[in-house]
Amino acid sequence: MRQPVQTLLEHVRRGLGGAVLLGGAAPADLAVIAGPVVEGLSLLRAGGDVSAGQIPSEQTAERGLLAFSGLADLIRPLLDGEAGLDLERGAGHVGRAAGELLVQAAAVQPVIAVIADAHLLDKPSATAVAVAVRATRRAPVAWLIGVDDVRRAPFGALGAVAVQVQRPAGSGDLPKATTRALLVLAASATGHIDEVGGALEHLGLRVGDLAPAVADGVVEATTSGWRFRDLGVATSIYATATPTERQETHTAFVDAISELREAEKGEILARHLAGAAVGTDGPAAEALGRSADGARARGALEAARSSYGRAASLSPDQGARARWLSGAADTARLLGDLGGVGRAIREARVLTDDATLHHRLDGIATRTSVLRTPQTRIKALLESGSHTTAIGLILAGRAIDAEAMLAPVVSSALLSDPLDMGPLTVPAIAAGAMWTCDGRGAAAVLDRSIALLRAYGAAEHLPAMLVARAEVGFRSGRWPAARDDAMEAAALASRLGQGPVRAVARGMALRVSSLMGAPLEDATVIEAESSGSEAYALWPQHAVGVALLADGKWDAAATVLGGVAEALERLGVRDPSVLPVAGDLVEALVRAGQAARAREVAEQAREASSASMSIVVRAVAERCLGQVGQAKGGKAKLHFEKALRLHAETDDRYEEARTLLAFGRQDGDRARLEAAADRFAALGAWPWLTRVEEELAGKRSRKKLGALTAK
Repeated sequence: MRQPVQTLLEHVRRGLGGAVLLGGAAPADLAVIAGPVVEGLSLLRAGGDVSAGQIPSEQTAERGLLAFSGLADLIRPLLDGEAGLDLERGAGHVGRAAGELLVQAAAVQPVIAVIADAHLLDKPSATAVAVAVRATRRAPVAWLIGVDDVRRAPFGALGAVAVQVQRPAGSGDLPKATTRALLVLAASATGHIDEVGGALEHLGLRVGDLAPAVADGVVEATTSGWRFRDLGVATSIYATATPTERQETHTAFVDAISELREAEKGEILARHLAGAAVGTDGPAAEALGRSADGARARGALEAARSSYGRAASLSPDQGARARWLSGAADTARLLGDLGGVGRAIREARVLTDDATLHHRLDGIATRTSVLRTPQTRIKALLESGSHTTAIGLILAGRAIDAEAMLAPVVSSALLSDPLDMGPLTVPAIAAGAMWTCDGRGAAAVLDRSIALLRAYGAAEHLPAMLVARAEVGFRSGRWPAARDDAMEAAALASRLGQGPVRAVARGMALRVSSLMGAPLEDATVIEAESSGSEAYALWPQHAVGVALLADGKWDAAATVLGGVAEALERLGVRDPSVLPVAGDLVEALVRAGQAARAREVAEQAREASSASMSIVVRAVAERCLGQVGQAKGGKAKLHFEKALRLHAETDDRYEEARTLLAFGRQDGDRARLEAAADRFAALGAWPWLTRVEEELAGKRSRKKLGALTAK
């Protein structure tokens, strides 16, 4: 972590600002920033409090005890006597005012602000700190912020340099049993409690032996087991273990695996049989080869190639070894690895005189010039008339029927192996659950499936699932995580040749990052690359419209979003939750002065929302009616108030903030605008926060300054 921090300090000494996020940093890690390292700088410190971090902001506002306590610790040295900041006007205002104090202090001496355990700050303080970071970008103020996850909103949306702190694992202060248990977890295929727990028991260890590693931050518990916080640590633990220790560990897994599911008896047992093998091992080679056949059949080509190669090295029989090498060659062909194809074919030819196998090798060599990749028809997930019945019901506006169908499917998917379900089933289930308002169910299915697929090495299945999880993350306000999922999906899809998925993933990355004020993709490129069926291209086209909206290009946004709305109508997509476009389109039309068209779209949105199960969709429809209504007649106010009542029943703070802004623009209520600012800031929706600030700048404050104390 030292180099990014040193660079940050050099920047601030030259009069520049900046921020570094340290993921997984303990308070002790940040405590070293003292003495000579900050010579010539003004040092401010604050830290998250566990009790404050566990109390929701609504409760802190009622109690008046802990709200802004973290920020108070930071800026108290800058306050002049009892003069302070007006807390009643919300986190956005407090953050901007705190930023002004920091800028004033930095004009005298450069400032470094150190925040330990920022994820445990009370929520108002976290939002205010993020706003202050943004407000001090052009001043010599350096921010060093420790968080559990660098993707955490709002800090992950600041565009700060992100560094994951590397922690030594298996250090001397960990019990010997814990160190041994960490090797078991590192060797595990899934980290699931059944697999890991069984192996620990066969080694004379207990599940509780992992507890010190959890407390030390090396390992974290999941809903189904454990995982390393840093996969590099797992690799290091496994690599530094002795061959005997690794073999004993895999043997324990082999002994325990008989108690697990049939799917794991095949795929996972083969992995551990290979790990437990000493020298050549025919049964282990056969098990691994069968596992490779299964992986290849389902499109998990990276896993298949690795397993074929390992099966060949374990096999004592030259004919069997040549057979597994032919499988490795054909899998390398599907992956586009020409060098791997040639090496496997040459080695296999030397090992056997079998005419049938030589004929197969000739065929592989011939087909190498016509490379293809699997899963190119993955676009069927979002096609109208999909084979997935629940999706078809949703597209037809029958969300209630779809929910009844999906309810048992989502729960069963949590117990199933995603590799047995095919590349489209899991994201289809998740998308359907999300569209029928079961966002938590969708996230649970996707989180577990993605973790298992990573463990299996089945990269070919990941892009569609990552896109679906990015959409779930966006709707639930986890924008930095959604952005990262979308970017990973785009990179994987590009490598695998999954063109349609790549277009959707890049569009998703553009949509989220543009709303965070730092677009990662070029809107014109995304628009040009949107290809395939009309239905599939609508997602990136919608993203282009949202990016134009975030940039304030109202007319262009209205044109693009209008085209998306018309295409959805042509395709017969009845449920607006599938691709919510009405709120963005009405916003663009209203801002562009196209009142008549905006009223038409708002009426259509109200009609469509009546068939949707989504409360957010209904709230947005009411906002649209408020935006096009006549303020003097009171109808607009009624629609806005109804929208806010509906928003209060949901977890979607982004659309709620949009409603507060639209309402505040129309009636001039400063409190509503401040509330909108707080919500946008908590998400990291900086372009929208800028619009609120523009509205607030034109309105005189009716509040007086009050004292900011730690209370």
